[in-house]
Amino acid sequence: MDRKILYRFFTGFFVCIIVVSLCGCASLNFRHEYDKGMRFYNEKKYDEAIVSFNNALNYKPDSYSALCLLGTSYAYKNDDKMAEKTFQDAINLFPDEWNAYVFLGDLKRSRHDYDLAIEYYETAISLPSMGGKEKTYYKRLLKEIKSEQSGYNIRYSDTLKRSQSGQNEGIVNTYTEKEKSAAEKQTGEIVLNIDTSKWVKSLEQKDEKSKLITYGLKGEDAQNYKWTKLITLQYFVLTDNFKTTFDNYFNTHLGAIEAIAKNSNKSFEKKIITQRKNDILYEWKFDNAKESEIARIVYTPQGIYHIHCAKKGAFTNEEKAKAIDLLKTAVLK
Repeated sequence: MDRKILYRFFTGFFVCIIVVSLCGCASLNFRHEYDKGMRFYNEKKYDEAIVSFNNALNYKPDSYSALCLLGTSYAYKNDDKMAEKTFQDAINLFPDEWNAYVFLGDLKRSRHDYDLAIEYYETAISLPSMGGKEKTYYKRLLKEIKSEQSGYNIRYSDTLKRSQSGQNEGIVNTYTEKEKSAAEKQTGEIVLNIDTSKWVKSLEQKDEKSKLITYGLKGEDAQNYKWTKLITLQYFVLTDNFKTTFDNYFNTHLGAIEAIAKNSNKSFEKKIITQRKNDILYEWKFDNAKESEIARIVYTPQGIYHIHCAKKGAFTNEEKAKAIDLLKTAVLK
């Protein structure tokens, strides 16, 4: 064989090996960063999740699930600008997938930009990628949003008239005096009868808009995701810049997890245990119960209380009963 031909053959052969090797490394690096982002996201550590999902996208810029999770992480951090940009990037890359349209609809709805919210929801419903159950749900939700829009327009018009007539100056508080009094007393604290011989506080974050406390089992490194069980207490303050309804918060929270399951081809089961007005107790199982959660959401005019009991694996009947008892006896201040 001619030496030049032989040289070209071996050069091409080694180039192919190097390219395949690099592609494999990129794939592994993407999965590593994506999985880290998932762990941070599930732990509600959205700053860290944002970093990891951005790193994952450096290796695979066209990952739809990473884009949606990144956008949702920004949304939970109340960074609406970056959330909108990220969801829009997902739509530009995957115009036929419905999830990002819904996330953008949720974002616009939270801003009371109902016309755009309705447009995004209607686009999502029109896409073949949305399943029948989801279409039924979002068609029903659209009716609620249109009703919500009418009520908001009436309240806004009335507020504007009173403001222009000089009855009020600056921002108008639409709460009743009774609600205003309750808001002044409400602290966002959640009192649970936690066995301190078993549980230890592993994380506490507070700011003007939210509170987060996580308890892990003694001896486990919860902060580095080496945990088997967690209890998380959250409180989100409702303000003029962050407003949501009880149903919207609940469905958005579970919708994000369902979207993760769908995009990663993993199973997701959910079940409502008890439900009263503005108070729900529910459970979900992810990836064939490799991770489970029993949680409670309580909605007030001033804020949202969210209490989670999470476990790696499925809850036994005894563990489930204890978790439900703990959640039901939570004292909210």
